Parts: sequence; C-alpha cells; structure tokens
Amino acid sequence: MDDKERFKGSDKFVDIVADAIETKVRENGATDKLDKLVQEGCPKRELLYLLGMCENRGVGKSFAMTGFDPKELRTELRRIRQAAKTIERINGAGAPRDWGTELGKVLDFAGYKSGKPSVITEFLRLPAMLNEYVSLVDHAAKYLGGKSDFYLNVAKAVLVRFVWQHTGQYHHGKVATLLSVMLGPRYGQTEHIVWFRSYQQRLQDYRPDREDSPALRAKKTLLECAAALFYRMDIHHPGDKFIKESRKTVLRTSELY
Repeated sequence: MDDKERFKGSDKFVDIVADAIETKVRENGATDKLDKLVQEGCPKRELLYLLGMCENRGVGKSFAMTGFDPKELRTELRRIRQAAKTIERINGAGAPRDWGTELGKVLDFAGYKSGKPSVITEFLRLPAMLNEYVSLVDHAAKYLGGKSDFYLNVAKAVLVRFVWQHTGQYHHGKVATLLSVMLGPRYGQTEHIVWFRSYQQRLQDYRPDREDSPALRAKKTLLECAAALFYRMDIHHPGDKFIKESRKTVLRTSELY
C-alpha cells in the first residue's frame, strides 16, 4: 500500500495532527532532523503524522486490562476452563449419540430439524467459545496490558519502518531526536537503539501458542489491531470521558495499517 492509499479518506485529520506535531518539533529545536529526513525521501506530512502517534498511552497496569491482578486472573481463567469442561459434560460431548446426555441429543437434533439450525444449537459451541475467550484474555494480559507499552511500541515500529522504506536506512539518531519531542528529553539515540533491538528480538520470539487454531490466531490478530486503533482514537479529546460519552472513534482509520 503506497502513502496515498494509506492515508486516503483522512486528509483533514492527518493535517491537524501533522500541523500540531510540526509546532512541537520546532519548539523543541528538532526541525533540522525533520528536514534532513525529508531531504532523504520521507514525505513530511506523513512523517509528522506517524511521529504524532508515538505517545505513551494504553494500559499501564494489568488490573486495568482485566480487573484482576496477575495471580487472581490465572485463578479466574482456570475457573472458566473448568466451567467449559462442565458444560461439555452436560452437553454430552464425546459420548456416542446412543447414550449421550438427553440435553446434548436435543441440542444436536435441533441443528438438523427442517435443515435449518436452531439458535439453541449454538450452546453446543459454548465450551469452545469459552476456551477461546480464555486464550484471548491471556493474550491481552501478556501482550497488550501490564507494562508492555503495546500502543507505543506499535507506533514506534510503524514510524521506524516508514523511515526505512523511504530512505533505505533507519537513521536512529534523527528518529531518536524526533521521538524525544514526544517522549521527553531522556529519550536519546542509546535508548532508541536499545528499544529497537529488544523490539526486534520480541518480534522474533513472538509465536502463536502451539494449541492455537488458525481461526484463534486470526482472532488474536484482530484483538491486537483493535487495541492499536483504540489507544489512538482520543488524540484531540479528553480521553475516557469523551469515549464514554460518544462511544465512537474520532476517525475510523482501519485502512491505515
């Protein structure tokens, strides 16, 4: 996807962000680094927009993600898995149809009546759905919550990739200086390189759970995409208050990445 397609349909929003970030860059004395990257081939408007996305927001504590601390969460997830096993037993899962539970037989029969599935047949899928939900919650707690800085890592990775795509180099020093405008003066080239290497390693080590089906893997990816969009949607609005009042994003830009 080229840059025109990437930012299609969001011109006004991108311009608002780009203008605001250019002012911040100028006020922090980093205009020369911005100009040099532009000279190297980075489109200025899009570069500023992606820089503007690099804010440290998201979930700082695991409790905020799920309402439970890590130890409590493990206990609750075990209970959900046990509940799934109980439901399977009630539904007669794994038992021959000639001696399975009567409820299971009725639910199974409803799926074939008149060739049209009944809504009650969906309860046969409940154990599988609960197990998938447990896996999604565990994934969210591990990769999206706690101190993972999920949103910030994604935003920085997109910015770094953008610079590399347009210049053929990472330009760690220049990118670090620009990021310091967003993240504070303590963020320098050394900190940026440490982050870059650790993030690259994390990507290499990031593997689906062995038991994940292709469908569950896809759901985890959708969860990550939804989280990335969610944590950037209040850029010009008063955070949680705005989200609760409007229940919608400022701009739905799922086509951007």
